[in-house]
Amino acid sequence: MIQDNMPHRIFKISELTRLIASELVLISRKSTMNLACACRCLEEPALSTLWETQSALNTLLEVLPGGARGFKKPGASSYAVCALDLPLGESNV
Repeated sequence: MIQDNMPHRIFKISELTRLIASELVLISRKSTMNLACACRCLEEPALSTLWETQSALNTLLEVLPGGARGFKKPGASSYAVCALDLPLGESNV
């Protein structure tokens, strides 16, 4: 009998969970993020896959605290440099 709170033993195979995450991220990054939030046994492979497939810094900049800001080069459509107005510390984590 399988308990409801126990993940299926197939999810203990790290190669399989990484393959699931790497295939899902090709379809939808949002679905991969939802998978990481919904299933504890797939959280690490899903988040690792999301970080490995980052193509821009804007996602990282969005999670920085309010004292972080970006500067645009004249005529550029994206941020070129990021500066912190305050030091990052334990309170920002």
